[in-house]
Amino acid sequence: MEERISVIVPAYNSAAHLDSCVTSVLEQTDPCWELILVDDGSTDGTPALCDAWAARDARIRSFHQPNAGVSAARNAGLAAARGKYLAFLDSDDRMDPRCLETLRNTIGTAQLAVCGVQEDLGWSDQLTDGCWTLEEMRATPSRFTNPLYINALWNKLFLRDLVEDNQIRFPQTVRRCEDAYFVENYLLHCKKVAVTAEKRYDYVQREGSAMHSFYERVCDDELPLMRLQYDFFHGAPLAPREEQAFWDWQYGKVLAIVRYLVTYAPTARVCREQLAELCDDPLVRQSFLRPAELGRRKELYAFAVRKKRYGLLRAMVRGLEKT
Repeated sequence: MEERISVIVPAYNSAAHLDSCVTSVLEQTDPCWELILVDDGSTDGTPALCDAWAARDARIRSFHQPNAGVSAARNAGLAAARGKYLAFLDSDDRMDPRCLETLRNTIGTAQLAVCGVQEDLGWSDQLTDGCWTLEEMRATPSRFTNPLYINALWNKLFLRDLVEDNQIRFPQTVRRCEDAYFVENYLLHCKKVAVTAEKRYDYVQREGSAMHSFYERVCDDELPLMRLQYDFFHGAPLAPREEQAFWDWQYGKVLAIVRYLVTYAPTARVCREQLAELCDDPLVRQSFLRPAELGRRKELYAFAVRKKRYGLLRAMVRGLEKT
C-alpha cells in the first residue's frame, strides 16, 4: 500500500468555497496525497468544478452521486480511497499548508494523529503535545472530553486499514453529529493516540449548517451518542475527580442542546416536545443532578429538568442569551 494520504471532501452546493478548499490541498508541503471529491447531488456549479479540478491534476478524482447526505458522501470517499492514511476536509474549510505534513510526522506508531484547529472556542488552546494509550484517554475525561479529541473529524489522520478491517463507516441516518460517531468507533480500535497542539486546520461554521438550523431529530441523533460516549469513559471505574469531570462535561453538552432547541425550534410547542424527549433520558437527568455543588443557575436548571418545567427552561436560556 502506498504511503499517500487520501483526503476526502464531501461537497454539496459548495461552488462558492470549493476552489479555496481544493487550493489548500494543492498547497500542502507533503506532496504524497490524493484528493477525493464527492459531489452529493449538488444543484449549483459544484459538479462541474469537481470535474474541472480532476482534469487539472491526476492526484484529484471526482465522484458524483444523487443527494444522500454528508455521511453517504464520506462513505463513498472511503470506498474510493487508496492511501495508507485517511484525512477529511469540509468543502468550506481550508488546510494550513503544513497540515498533512504535521499529521504524518505526529502519528508515528500510533493509530490516530490529532492536531490543533484555527477556531474561536478555545478548544485548541487546551491541547497538549504527547502520545496517550486508549486506557489513559478513557480514564481521563478531564482532559479528553475536549471535542477536538473525541468529536471533530477534520483535524485527524486515520489508518485506512484500521477503518476497513473494522468496517467503520459514517451512520447515514444521522445528520447532526455523524462525525463524532465515526471518531468514537475508531477510537475504540486504537492502542495509542498522538497529539500536536499546532493549529493546522482552518474551521468555518456557517449559518445554515446543521448546527445553525432546526433539525427535528436532534434527540434521535444526540442521545445515542451520549450513551456511546458514557460507555467510552466508563470502561472501568473512574477516579472521583474524573467522574465529576465527566458529568460536568455532560452537563455542558445537554445545556448546549437545550440552547439549540430554544433558539431554533420553529414554535413553542415543538420546543416543549423536544425538551420533553431530551429531559426524559436518564443520562440527561443524571447530568443535571450529579454535581455536588451545582451553583444557583445550575440548581435552577436541575429543578426545571426534574419538575419538567420546560417553560422555565426556555425562559432561562433566552435570558442567558441576552446577558
